[in-house]
Amino acid sequence: MKKIKFLPVLTALAVGLGLLFLTAQPTLAAKKTVTFGATGTSFPTAYKKDGKLVGFDVEVANKIAKRLGYQTKWVTADFDGLFGSIDNEKIDTIPNDVAITPERKQTYLFSAPYNYEPTAVAVQKDAKFKTVKDLEGHKVAGGLASNNTKSLKKYDSKIDVVTFETRDQTFQALTSGHVDGVVNTRPILKALIREKNLPWKVVSGTVANTKIAFPFKNDARGKKLQKQFNSELKQLYKDGTLAKLSIKYFGYDTTKS
Repeated sequence: MKKIKFLPVLTALAVGLGLLFLTAQPTLAAKKTVTFGATGTSFPTAYKKDGKLVGFDVEVANKIAKRLGYQTKWVTADFDGLFGSIDNEKIDTIPNDVAITPERKQTYLFSAPYNYEPTAVAVQKDAKFKTVKDLEGHKVAGGLASNNTKSLKKYDSKIDVVTFETRDQTFQALTSGHVDGVVNTRPILKALIREKNLPWKVVSGTVANTKIAFPFKNDARGKKLQKQFNSELKQLYKDGTLAKLSIKYFGYDTTKS
């Protein structure tokens, strides 16, 4: 009886399966990667320290991704360009102190809020201003694409709001005396004053109450990520992780309404 040689057939089959596996692997890996976008300059939410991207929002996003089994990729850009990156599917979401607004909700899906930040104004420590209303007729710096700037204009049209491209420029405007105040959220202003030992104070008065969340594109992938992130945020609330991270970066718990 003539013996049948299986070795060449098995070898060819193994090579074929190997090629198929190598071809499919990038696709599988891509599906298990979540891409985040941030400015890299937003203290204390998403900023660079010793060349590494850190911050409250950064840590929250990374913990969620890890729990969900996603690899993470971070992209940095100016804030006003990050939403366009969601539209073009270059990033999945923006862990960078993004406020939920009626305008944004018309276009994007949002996770449950994971931070609550009242909008406020900081001035020089020795300034006469005690409340936001005291700044009527005076210049207050605000970010061009910032929701806080829009909120201040809506809150009091008698305040002269001067806009700048970046948040750092708004802070520099107050430091250099070009404006009398700067608008941002109270937790961020207080964290900045403490970290940089700035001779500023936050005046009384709440311009608006802001809910911070993760925005997603309104499509199948966005809906999936929204559901997954909401589930993990719920657990991070429950086990106290969100509160601990908030205290680490802001000095107190900002994660409760």
